[in-house]
Amino acid sequence: MQALLIDSSIYIFKSYFTLPEKWHAVDNHYPTQAVYGFTGFLLELLKTQNPQHIFCAFDESLQTGFRHQLSDTYKINRELPDQALAFQLNACRQLCRVLGIAEMASDQYEADDLIGSVATKVRTAGLQPVILSRDKDLTQIIHADDLYWDIGKSQPKTQAQLEEDMGIRCEQMADYLALVGDTSDSIAGVPGVGPKTARQLLSWLLSIDNMIARADQIQDLPIRGAKKLTDKIAEHREQMLLSRQLASIVTDIEAVPNAEQLGWQGIYQDAFALFADEMGFGETFNSRCCKLKQRQF
Repeated sequence: MQALLIDSSIYIFKSYFTLPEKWHAVDNHYPTQAVYGFTGFLLELLKTQNPQHIFCAFDESLQTGFRHQLSDTYKINRELPDQALAFQLNACRQLCRVLGIAEMASDQYEADDLIGSVATKVRTAGLQPVILSRDKDLTQIIHADDLYWDIGKSQPKTQAQLEEDMGIRCEQMADYLALVGDTSDSIAGVPGVGPKTARQLLSWLLSIDNMIARADQIQDLPIRGAKKLTDKIAEHREQMLLSRQLASIVTDIEAVPNAEQLGWQGIYQDAFALFADEMGFGETFNSRCCKLKQRQF
């Protein structure tokens, strides 16, 4: 039995940037194209997958998360959403509730951490986590029996398939990012170490801990520029360790829902109809909604 764990922002922002501002909320007239796209995405997912367990994770820690306490430059390139976008993000959480889907956000942890921690709980309950995302960071939490699904781009992939594609083990992703950096999150890498060199280093030494402990051996590895790498690793030791900490997903948050709380019991039909009206969708989704499992208050 599977549990669908959704990295919501991926699919919300896809609609936000690609759909026209054709729909508007009745009360404040804010555009609702992101909510419209996310609604269609979730209804289609419920229709095609008919999940028994489903969870949507949201981000609300753009300036307050624990990683910001570790580094004042973490995600410094990200702007806080304006009122109109914040309204749509909150509406997407409300959408989950009227669709009967478990959801959560945190001011300390990111959506990746929530997904990683829920995955830990559902595995313990004997369920198979299916991670819906296209964020490479989340590959680090994939275990042998999990699936990673970049829905709309490919079929669900196993750990073995992901590792073949990436050229590293899933559990090495945080170490990989500590070497090459991640510009989207303002995480620094080691200057002069690109993806190819990082993969080669990890294939020989497995982790940045081993690279630091065995720095004197790096110069003898069959890697182009290996002699210079020894000095680079030594020079950027503290930066690498911090970058890995920033890139590592937390998987033991106790406050996340358990497997039982992820059970999908159906849509609150009347609440959804009211929500759709408030978002300016009218009856666009009514026929699709009526064909899905219903739940009463």
